[in-house]
Amino acid sequence: MTESSDREWIESMRRRLEQRREELESQRRQLLRMLADEGQSQAEEGTVATHLADAASDLVMAEYDQTMLRTLQEELHEVLAALERIDQGTDGICVDCKRPIERERLEAVPWAVRCVADQERFERELERVRRLL
Repeated sequence: MTESSDREWIESMRRRLEQRREELESQRRQLLRMLADEGQSQAEEGTVATHLADAASDLVMAEYDQTMLRTLQEELHEVLAALERIDQGTDGICVDCKRPIERERLEAVPWAVRCVADQERFERELERVRRLL
């Protein structure tokens, strides 16, 4: 690949990351508005559910919403970190082996920080630790 095509590819990745950042920020704002609206509605109606099943359902939905918010925030953090790595000229370099991350992997996961082999190793180790806990 030529230096020109490398720059073009990096800029296309930057555009994809910026687009994903905008999508995530929009989804986050919508979810926060929805949570605020639900909180306001509960405040107006009272927070005590009249039936045990209603209380359980409210709890499950609140946990789901919080999980969704946390997931959006985590992905947004990863996207912002990838944009920062592009700005620093370190994007596409595996944090473990320091070799270039495969372009196919970056096409699939633009915020990837590890090459396929090191990501697989990382996930196996993570699973091993989870089993020990």
